[in-house]
Amino acid sequence: MATSHLLATLRSRIESVPSDLDPPRRRSAPAAHLSGMTTNTAPRDVFEPVLNLAELAGYLDVPVQTLYDLRSKGRGPRGFRVGRCLHFRKSEIDAWLDALQEEDCGQLGVQSRR
Repeated sequence: MATSHLLATLRSRIESVPSDLDPPRRRSAPAAHLSGMTTNTAPRDVFEPVLNLAELAGYLDVPVQTLYDLRSKGRGPRGFRVGRCLHFRKSEIDAWLDALQEEDCGQLGVQSRR
């Protein structure tokens, strides 16, 4: 007798679990307790473009090892890691290239054309 009750309870619970094939349920109205909350959804264009190491090497037409060597000597662009991958913000790349140009112009005694 207890077994039949247990089986009936389990069957009703299994039938009430939505499957992946069921269409998603939509709420008719937003939840009242969430009405005063704001979400922090930033538009996608707020984020600055980022290049990984291979993309930067391709952009500059230099081997990846050259960028590693420059960074190890403290002359490379500032970057950041996401996991094992090294990434560079476009603004950091531009600032680094400007600094290299200024350095080269200073060594040659030429005025920078900016």
